[in-house]
Amino acid sequence: MGCGSCRHNAARPQPPAPLFQIRRGFRARWSDLAFSVETDSGDWILRVQDFAKQQTLYTAHRGGAHAAQIAAAEFAIFLVLGAQSRMSPERLANELNWQSY
Repeated sequence: MGCGSCRHNAARPQPPAPLFQIRRGFRARWSDLAFSVETDSGDWILRVQDFAKQQTLYTAHRGGAHAAQIAAAEFAIFLVLGAQSRMSPERLANELNWQSY
């Protein structure tokens, strides 16, 4: 039943709060290559770039930061030292000076 003198105070819908994402990650350099590993919607994305040319050479996703760091090191070893290299990606990843941001 309607009420002719009743007022409906319907609340105006509020605009959604702006979404922002806090970037968190790590950077390192080795043999003219720049590595970045940062959060990306729950996963970690890694990038290996030619430092001088600022050209991305490799991009991939991993489930954790350390796994992404190892994957970046593995690609770099293959690129710089070749497939026959005996350098361990885990060792290189652990020895790099990762700068957090």
